[in-house]
Amino acid sequence: MSLRFRVLGSGSTGNATLVEGGGVRILLDAGLGPRELAERLQSVGVDPASVDALFLSHEHQDHARGAVSFSRKWGVRICGSRGTYAAMGLGAEDFAGYDVLEADKPRAVGSLTVRGVPVPHDAAGPFAFVVANGSTSLGHATDFGHVSRTFVEAFRDCDAVLVESNHDPDLLRRGDYPWSLKERILGPRGHLSNQDVARFVAQGLAETCRTLVLAHLSQKNNHPELAQGCIEGALARRGRTEVKVAITDADGTGWVEVGTPPPPGQSGGGKQLRLF
Repeated sequence: MSLRFRVLGSGSTGNATLVEGGGVRILLDAGLGPRELAERLQSVGVDPASVDALFLSHEHQDHARGAVSFSRKWGVRICGSRGTYAAMGLGAEDFAGYDVLEADKPRAVGSLTVRGVPVPHDAAGPFAFVVANGSTSLGHATDFGHVSRTFVEAFRDCDAVLVESNHDPDLLRRGDYPWSLKERILGPRGHLSNQDVARFVAQGLAETCRTLVLAHLSQKNNHPELAQGCIEGALARRGRTEVKVAITDADGTGWVEVGTPPPPGQSGGGKQLRLF
């Protein structure tokens, strides 16, 4: 069953991912302003009104900034946890509507199913997502502080995984952030480091996974080369040389086909998607 995705934005400036399959289009997060989000969709030939649903991982602005305005303008319903609904104060807002996504209860949107997977982050009911079209699936996870058994189990059959690789701990500790912010990022409900992702790759990455996209890299506390070396080293030690690793920056990626890795050296959609 066909499934593909492209990151429209990643990082502290705004996160959004478009997923397509079986004639259905969904957005995962809307952290860009509504006008910019619509423009990025239109720039790749997608009518914003053709989006069938918008799923929010949590209420933080870099993931939800444009959600309500986008929903109101284009008639797209929002779906997320009860905690996200309450934290955003959506009861007083005028938009296309909100559907509650219960943890581990897949919601059908046409031929696609979306499963919310609870993750540890300092938000109200945050989710990672597993999006499936038949037997083909994408695991999508940003903003969480540690890899849990629940997360590994939920992602065990995914053909592609997008996961945050937010920071290098040494760069973060030596950086100019206030110590309170450093503690938040490094904490169990903060953000994943390169080393956290490497441990996940070494111990929990699905045997079915052929494409791994590293997202939400800090511009101050990480470098693509550090993330690349750390994750590719973990893959090599496990003998997983067939896994294609990509890094997305704030401008996003081209289309990534799930279950069909791009040929070696081919980005699949532009310079923003770096394959190593």
